[in-house]
Amino acid sequence: MIYLYGHVRNFSVAETPEGEISACCALAPVWEDLGEICSLVVRDDLRRQGLGRRMVAACLEECRELHLKKIFALTYQEVFFARLGFRVVDKSVLPQKIWVDCAHCAKYPDCDETAVFLDVPGTLETATGK
Repeated sequence: MIYLYGHVRNFSVAETPEGEISACCALAPVWEDLGEICSLVVRDDLRRQGLGRRMVAACLEECRELHLKKIFALTYQEVFFARLGFRVVDKSVLPQKIWVDCAHCAKYPDCDETAVFLDVPGTLETATGK
């Protein structure tokens, strides 16, 4: 329960006009300039309507507000993230994630998720190519 309370502010939730939860996603700052998109889910009957894309867009906007220059996700939905401009990377380029979360996961070190990475569009470093 402590973990939930410590991370609840990271979550965004989308609702239907009737007030039902339709999607959720979290942006977790991991390092001074690095964030993670995690727990992205869209209700089954509402998929393929752009909700996932909008949830990721909200995370990217929050990255800009928090001055996070890079973002990643561990996912089984590689194609979805590729359509949004993310590229597949080796998990070894994410040592902060390994130190913080992965070492405590039951799947560690045999994680079957794919790591995807994006330089956050609209940050100064992205605009200047630094």
